[in-house]
Amino acid sequence: MESLNVTFATRPCWSESNVMKRAFELREGNRLLGTLQFAKSWGSLATASLAGGEWTFKRTGYFRPRVTVRRQGQEADLAVYQPGGWGAGAAEGELQIAGGRCYGWRPANFWATKYAFVNVGGKALVTFKQGTEENKWSNLFKFQALVEIDPSANGLEELPLLVALGWYLMILHHDDDASAGAVVAAIG
Repeated sequence: MESLNVTFATRPCWSESNVMKRAFELREGNRLLGTLQFAKSWGSLATASLAGGEWTFKRTGYFRPRVTVRRQGQEADLAVYQPGGWGAGAAEGELQIAGGRCYGWRPANFWATKYAFVNVGGKALVTFKQGTEENKWSNLFKFQALVEIDPSANGLEELPLLVALGWYLMILHHDDDASAGAVVAAIG
């Protein structure tokens, strides 16, 4: 895997590489920058790998849901993401990294098709925008997102983690929205 080099032109894209296995790749052109794969078709345990490290992500809890982040093969939490609440508040949250650093996760537009990790001052560091720059028929049913990295995030130790975890959170939101839609359709 190649490392993530941040410039104004850096616009990698997360895309499904295998729908049946819930596997995703982060690419910039032909360069493979990262992968994220779920352990099971319907579970929340996933493994992410970028040049900056390998992690596992898992959503736990029902009344107080959270996402734990661990280095691959370790039992201690490296970070914990805590959503803001139920309903619309669940789209926002806080990522607390061991050692005290904290990042907010916020919708970056009205329709919640863009999300961003923001610093304590509210500046968007890593933004995820659903879709791609190039519309192709082969991408019609794929869930994908462009990743915009602010140059001020260059050099952040946790930048690869933010790029991987943000995509994981986008997938969870997408899955939750699809499930809610199915319930509403079934109730009629």
